[in-house]
Amino acid sequence: MGGKGIRRVSRGYHYFFVRPGCNSDVHKTAARLMAIGSVREVSITEGEYGFVVKANEIHEDEPEILARIGKATRGKSTAAVCHCQYIRVSA
Repeated sequence: MGGKGIRRVSRGYHYFFVRPGCNSDVHKTAARLMAIGSVREVSITEGEYGFVVKANEIHEDEPEILARIGKATRGKSTAAVCHCQYIRVSA
């Protein structure tokens, strides 16, 4: 890519956009999400989704992780597969 300080990185992460099903303690729910083995990051968000979950690349286990996220949040999630990402590097 032509932008200075931007680098393309090939990584295999999946992102899950989560709509929690009930009003519970968001920090306890985030801890339950972090307890899922392939989950690397959990962001508590405002708006249409309550959480954005970043997980390691998942091949055939995607239905299982969707079920585990649903159980942890009592809600539903949508997966977005990341094929590559661009990052800003320090000069």
